[in-house]
Amino acid sequence: MPEQKSTRYVLGRILEYARPYTPFFIIGFVGVVVTQALAIAIPQILRFVIDRGIVEQDQDYMFRAGLFVIGLGFIRGFAGFLSRYFTEAQSHRIAYDIRNDIYDKVQQLPFTYHDRARTGNLITRGISDVDEIQRFLAFGVLDGVNTLLVVTFAIIVMFYTSPLLAVIVLLPLIPLFYYSKKFAEFVEREWGKVMEKTSVLGDHLQESIVGAEVVRAFAREPYEIERFEEQNEKLYHQHLKVINRWTDYIPFSAIMISLSIVLTLVFGAIMERNNVAGVTVGVIVQFNAYILLIAQPIRFVGFVIMLVNQGIASGRRVFDVVDAEDTLTEKPDAITIDKIKGNITFDGVNFRYADGLPFALKNINLELQAGQQIAIVGHTGSGKSSFISLIPRFYDTTEGTVKIDGYDVRDLNIHRLRQQVGVVLQESLLFSATIRENIALGRPDAKENDIIAAAKAANAHDFILEFPDGYDTRVGERGVTLSGGQRQRVAIARALLINPDVLILDDATSSVDTKTEAEIQAALQTLQKDRTTFIVAQRLTSVKDADVILVFDHGEIAEQGTHHELLQMNGVYKEIYDLQLADQERVRRETAEIIGLDKLASD
Repeated sequence: MPEQKSTRYVLGRILEYARPYTPFFIIGFVGVVVTQALAIAIPQILRFVIDRGIVEQDQDYMFRAGLFVIGLGFIRGFAGFLSRYFTEAQSHRIAYDIRNDIYDKVQQLPFTYHDRARTGNLITRGISDVDEIQRFLAFGVLDGVNTLLVVTFAIIVMFYTSPLLAVIVLLPLIPLFYYSKKFAEFVEREWGKVMEKTSVLGDHLQESIVGAEVVRAFAREPYEIERFEEQNEKLYHQHLKVINRWTDYIPFSAIMISLSIVLTLVFGAIMERNNVAGVTVGVIVQFNAYILLIAQPIRFVGFVIMLVNQGIASGRRVFDVVDAEDTLTEKPDAITIDKIKGNITFDGVNFRYADGLPFALKNINLELQAGQQIAIVGHTGSGKSSFISLIPRFYDTTEGTVKIDGYDVRDLNIHRLRQQVGVVLQESLLFSATIRENIALGRPDAKENDIIAAAKAANAHDFILEFPDGYDTRVGERGVTLSGGQRQRVAIARALLINPDVLILDDATSSVDTKTEAEIQAALQTLQKDRTTFIVAQRLTSVKDADVILVFDHGEIAEQGTHHELLQMNGVYKEIYDLQLADQERVRRETAEIIGLDKLASD
């Protein structure tokens, strides 16, 4: 678990995002200063209106003061518009940049990060947490500055006008500011829990939607609904805990403000009657106006504190992702190979997915020649997928090196390497787009003829044409409108279109029937020429003709050789063969013998 980032660090990072939009901040800040300065000026004018216009019966002064106040109102309104508009604009631009950076980072982070990360958690951080930062910048900062300026200006003018009355009037604000500090500490602590519970709820929702078929198949809808309600209730109560504290703050602040007004009227009247400290009726009205002026911002302090702490808590979660260590980095002087020949070497390779976990691969030493067809078999969990994932550098070895054409894959340009390694996974994901766009994923500029040729090679062309829209058919989220076999053939076409120098089929025909598998294998026989091909398969019918068969057992290469050589070893491969093909081949031989005898008798 990453170390919690300090408030200062989070604010510093947000400031970095704000720096390109400094002009927006300056205009917004000037608008705030002008707005609040004019707000402070109006009670001052009101004081003179009362002391001079009313007491001294100066009607011309009252008229001029009224016009002046109207003019100030227009200026204040325009300044308020500028401050709100440019602050909002800046906050949304910063949120836009942060959201892009999160997405870019998630795309670049290695598989080791995604193995541990929760999808719902990442979605929450990329959307909800960024929204909280935006609200903090748009409302928390602006209204916080508003509150600070109006309270500061008002207190300065009050002390300048009558220090003694100012001290008396402002006494109730001392416990209010103390309570505000405690409220801030509470919100900072509890809001992080709100976002964590939001992430848990997001994880549950994402899993339930993705696994909807499984839930229905096992009639677990009531159980999943109950689980969701439990998590939702926890989130509700955590939200309520924060809101309840805020609602406690509002009446407390109202009481303190009311007490200040009472002190203003009572002590102001006494001081005015006894001509103490220069207090006049106008000063009493002025002080009362200032208390009412700062009352709303002070009541709003609780909301501002909540926004600020929500923004900081969300900022911590966001920057945990943005600052996540990329353990699979590319060297500054990475080598770019225009065309891979396909000679692959594993030299003393040991690999595990994380410290403390058992090794998935142990003592792998292997030299494979360009153009070979390499089959990989073994029981479930024997290390087959781990082995092939090191070739396109989805993971780095724990010990030892993987080399392509004599180059350590860690020295190569990652993007160019993966462009030349075609991969078809056991469960290939299709995106919510057209079939054409899914096939052309690795080559968006591919010509129509090339797309159709790849589809034909993967035995997908015919079923694609059966759809009313053909290659323009949208496959829906994760390709749900296609059958498992159809999705797999589109995925194979996608890999073939990039014309890779190294082709990896990770149990790629497991989702197709035997007939379709045979047709795909026949097509692949032509495509495998002049390229190194790895075939991970459960069915030995897919690998019998491979140049080299690697038999994995508990993370090690237990056996290697051709089909016939491995049968002679009477090891793991022979065990798998006996389970899958021995009876079929015995029947085939006996049938051939019977057919041969019948033919001899007829002759």
